[in-house]
Amino acid sequence: MTRFRPRQQLHLLQRQRGSFAGLLLSTLLIAAVIIALNSLAVLSYQQQVPTKTVSMMMLDDQAVQTPQQALQQAAGQWQPLLDKGRQLGYHRGSLWFKLQFEPDANFALELAAPYLDDVRFYVLNANGDLVHEVQTGDQQPFAQRPLPSSSLLFPIQHSWTSESYQYLFRLENSGAIVFPLHYLETSPQLALLQQRNVLHGFFLGLMVFASLLAVLLALVTQQHSYALFSGLLLCIAAVQAEINGFSFQWLWPENPGLNHLVEWGLPLAVLCCSGFVRSFFQLQSPSRLRQMLLLIEVTAVLLLVATVICQLLVQPAALGYLKQSVVYLMQLCVLVSVLTGLVMLRQQPRRAAVFLLPMSVLLGSIVLAALRVLGILSESALTLIALELGTTLAAILMVSSLLVEIYLEKAAIARTQQLLLDRNLQLSQLQQQEIQRSKISAFYGLGSRLVLTELLNNQLASPNLHYRLLLLELQSFDQIEAVLGQQKTAEILQAYISQLQTFCKQRAPAVVSLGPASHETLFSLSPDKLALLVLEQDFVVVLTGLRKLMNQKFSLDGISPDFKPRYASVAVNRTYGDDAEALLANGLLALTYVDKTASHRSYQPQLTAESRQRLTLISELAKATQSQQLNLLFQPVQDIATQQVSSLEAFLRWQHPTLGAVSPAVFIPLAEEAGLMNNLTAWVYSQARKSQNQLFGQGFALPVSINLSAQDLANSQLIQTIVQHEQKYPKAQRVKFELAESAMNLDTAASQRSLELIKKSGTVLVMDDFGAGQSFIGKLASLPISEIKIDMALLSMLGTQKEMLLAAAIKLGKSLDLTVICEGVEHQKQYDFLTLHNADAVQGYLVARPMPLEDLIAYLTAQQQQQPDNTVEVVAQSGQA
Repeated sequence: MTRFRPRQQLHLLQRQRGSFAGLLLSTLLIAAVIIALNSLAVLSYQQQVPTKTVSMMMLDDQAVQTPQQALQQAAGQWQPLLDKGRQLGYHRGSLWFKLQFEPDANFALELAAPYLDDVRFYVLNANGDLVHEVQTGDQQPFAQRPLPSSSLLFPIQHSWTSESYQYLFRLENSGAIVFPLHYLETSPQLALLQQRNVLHGFFLGLMVFASLLAVLLALVTQQHSYALFSGLLLCIAAVQAEINGFSFQWLWPENPGLNHLVEWGLPLAVLCCSGFVRSFFQLQSPSRLRQMLLLIEVTAVLLLVATVICQLLVQPAALGYLKQSVVYLMQLCVLVSVLTGLVMLRQQPRRAAVFLLPMSVLLGSIVLAALRVLGILSESALTLIALELGTTLAAILMVSSLLVEIYLEKAAIARTQQLLLDRNLQLSQLQQQEIQRSKISAFYGLGSRLVLTELLNNQLASPNLHYRLLLLELQSFDQIEAVLGQQKTAEILQAYISQLQTFCKQRAPAVVSLGPASHETLFSLSPDKLALLVLEQDFVVVLTGLRKLMNQKFSLDGISPDFKPRYASVAVNRTYGDDAEALLANGLLALTYVDKTASHRSYQPQLTAESRQRLTLISELAKATQSQQLNLLFQPVQDIATQQVSSLEAFLRWQHPTLGAVSPAVFIPLAEEAGLMNNLTAWVYSQARKSQNQLFGQGFALPVSINLSAQDLANSQLIQTIVQHEQKYPKAQRVKFELAESAMNLDTAASQRSLELIKKSGTVLVMDDFGAGQSFIGKLASLPISEIKIDMALLSMLGTQKEMLLAAAIKLGKSLDLTVICEGVEHQKQYDFLTLHNADAVQGYLVARPMPLEDLIAYLTAQQQQQPDNTVEVVAQSGQA
């Protein structure tokens, strides 16, 4: 198949490459910015600020309330604090810290720990008198801080350098307590903190930018998972803002009670993270990963509700425990998210790879931060900024990955659309070619049904002239093709078609033509049906000429087959069909009603009604055997020699519930047409057998015979079933088979097998209607026939010059040692003639009319009483008369 690549496709591919290059360049630029910021952050934390040594002792005694009381405590109660970055626990109450260092007015003490609710710094002289006190912390107004910075800086005054002083800290916190105290030079540290704030601001801005970009992606792609990711980024940004001191330094410096972004942000972040993972991978039940994520979401909701209640009830201790639980839950959520990505690598490799890279970075940053807090890793530039850097980098990577994922999906869709466009172009051209081919039929190169229907529809739409659709059917086409083969049959038909084309050209414009070609005048509906459109006024002349032409015989290899053409026509107007298909259907219906002698039938509306009635009768006949509408009538057959009943013919009758009695001449041909004869024969055999058994019970032990049709003979399985069933009965009581002379088709293997089964079983076979159809005299001696039944058509020849034909038929049967029965005997003169010529038995109204089984029993009983010494034989025969 030819591949098409139009110029539009090249432009589309170029635009896609340009979009991808721009996206890749943007991602690399953002990555470069992050790397630069990371380098600046690491450098800022690695800058060497002059420091001095400070030693710390810790006192954990809740009874101590003042610095004087703390100094009065025994030295053994004070514990040295060697690891100043180690977490000291949750809800420890008040902790006291005593410092020893060399005072320097250019230095300051720094507490670089967030979430210290209340910090008090005391300076006492040698006599224990309080000379300086500072109260600050995250739950105190920002203005109370000695120096305006995110860290808590306590500068050393000049007066403290000349004398000996005691320095104490008192810490209270509802959450974890950490005492990372440093003794640094004031001016460089302030400059460094300002530089770090700028970097933290850049990180925070990147987070907000990534969040807004995720919202934009959600709006563009209509995927709510991106909106959840945007919510996750906003929650993380809020938490980082509070950790870095931005909230209470810039947003609400006079309202420290609003510093609860962590308590609110972390549960919401867990909800958004879990929901994003579920939606991103479209996890469905009963996935265990989905159940785990749902459990995490439920836990986050419960912790959020508990946080609200504790804030309303002012329970700082409980809030501390809840904050710790949410931190652990967040870590668990990230771990489960990474696990989900790993599991989905097999099912959704591309999306899983896009997801795993940023989530792995986030997980690594959380692990580093946790190890630093737990004291496993020492405090360094990397561990100090690990969480902030990891979340920012993960956010940017995730947004970039989502952009790449969207691009890849759109590119795949674009490629698919382009392929569909190419395929549509190909299909369009193929359809055009097919339309051209569809105008020519597959048979003989004539016009197709499609062209004919268009022509008829156009005529129906504008009936300026009166036309008539003429159909021609070759009745013996199948038989001729079976003998000569398809190729030779087509050659002969092509000769006819050439003559027809010449004839149509000569009769123009009486015969409608769309052009000079044969497919524009003659139309082929099937191999054996042709059609043409003729002017109504010239129809008789055209039909006569067509008949004359088709009656010619064309020879091939010495064979001149007769196709037995028949014709039907229908007027082209809406009275006989609303559209072309209706006209064609009505014309084809008229073909089925063509009389053998006339060979042409014009469609009339009553044909449709008759056809519907036939279909209705066929449908109801199929149900008649189950609804007790069928019954048998019996007519006696009399032996001429003994004057007694010697056999019985059973006539099948149909009593329709609404139409009344339906003639066998009507429903038997319908049964043959619909293929119902096997069912009817099986029913007749069953009823005849029951009737014969009932007669046997009344004392009439006689043989039985039933009629077979050509369809029955072709069904060797049916014959075998009946023959096998009859083996249960004595030979004198077995059925006989009657087969009409016209039904003896000996050409099929199935019919020959049936006759062989009848012969081997010893069943008596009777040839019915002898002399009515094509003669089988040549084969009569070779068939397993025991009796012949002469048709009443020969009996009607009495009194004419042809009456000797009847005598000859009787003589022929006797010479072959066959029992000769003559049916249709109604007059004594006929009876005497048959007696004179030695016929064996007669049947007809002269003997008895057909009667029901009950009347038959009474009739036989009366006959038996009249001649008690004689034996009456009954033969039950299923006739289709």
